This record gives sequence, C-alpha cells and structure tokens, in this order.
Amino acid sequence: MFLALVLLILLNLSVAQDLYSEFLAEQLKTLDYKNKAIVVGKGKKEMITFMNVDCPHCRKEWKELKPHLRKLKLYVFLVPFEKWPGNTEKTAYVLCSKDKVKTLDMVLSGKFDGKQLPKTSCELLQEHTKAAQQLGVKGVPYNIILPEYKVIEGYSHNLLKALGL
Repeated sequence: MFLALVLLILLNLSVAQDLYSEFLAEQLKTLDYKNKAIVVGKGKKEMITFMNVDCPHCRKEWKELKPHLRKLKLYVFLVPFEKWPGNTEKTAYVLCSKDKVKTLDMVLSGKFDGKQLPKTSCELLQEHTKAAQQLGVKGVPYNIILPEYKVIEGYSHNLLKALGL
C-alpha cells in the first residue's frame, strides 16, 4: 500500500511538472523574451534567468555562469526589489544603459555598490517587472532551461550540471 501511494505521488509530481512546462512554453510565446531580455553569451544552450542586481545568490550564480558564455546564451530579466534602498535605481541604470551587458556585469560584480546612481527610467524596467509577474516569479534567481522549460528556483549548486556544462 505504501509503495502504491509513493508511486501515485511521483506520478502526480511528474504530471504537474509537465503541465507547468506547458504553461511556461505558452507564456514565453507572448513574452518576446529574445527581444526584451538582456542577451548575454553566444552559446547554443539557452536559459532565461530572472535576477536582482543586489541579490547575493544572483551574483554568485552570475560569477559561476560567466566563464561558460561561449557555450551558453542567457536571456536576463532584472527584477527590482522596491523595498531595498537604491535597488530600483540600480536596476534602471542597467536596463536604460547603452551597453546593457557591460553594465550588467559591472553591477553584478559589485562595482556600483554604495554609489549614488542617477535616477533614470525606461520602458524596459516596466517590461522586465511585467515579465516576472506574468510568469509568477516570486524569488530570484529563477532559471528556465530551454528547450525543456526546466525550472530551477533559487541558487543551485547543480545549475551548471543541469545545463550540461
């Protein structure tokens, strides 16, 4: 009886994951992530990632992903945390900059920590926030490995392995 219950639970989890993957696939069709995200890397393996510029786990993940950008293409969405002082300004600074990839790297590497950034705003800030809401992102980092639509929520020591890197 116990074994049957365990099998039933595992089957339900598998079905739920399949349904969630289908949901993500449909949502991503309307998201236009290839044009709205900051595209980093030139690799064949693709991943959509939602990050916050001050999140320590996001910064750690960024540091681990950077050496693999020849094999990996990241679609980065930045999610501001309005309650963190200066976070929205720092996020806008990246999204409104001319060289978003370079600025993203500098911010995630801590080069602007403790510095006053100019207040700026652009449409991309609202689009990134809307994308996170559309997919139900509640915490970061939030990664979607393509084309499987496999979700890895939070920092994972196994992310590179899941990406096949």
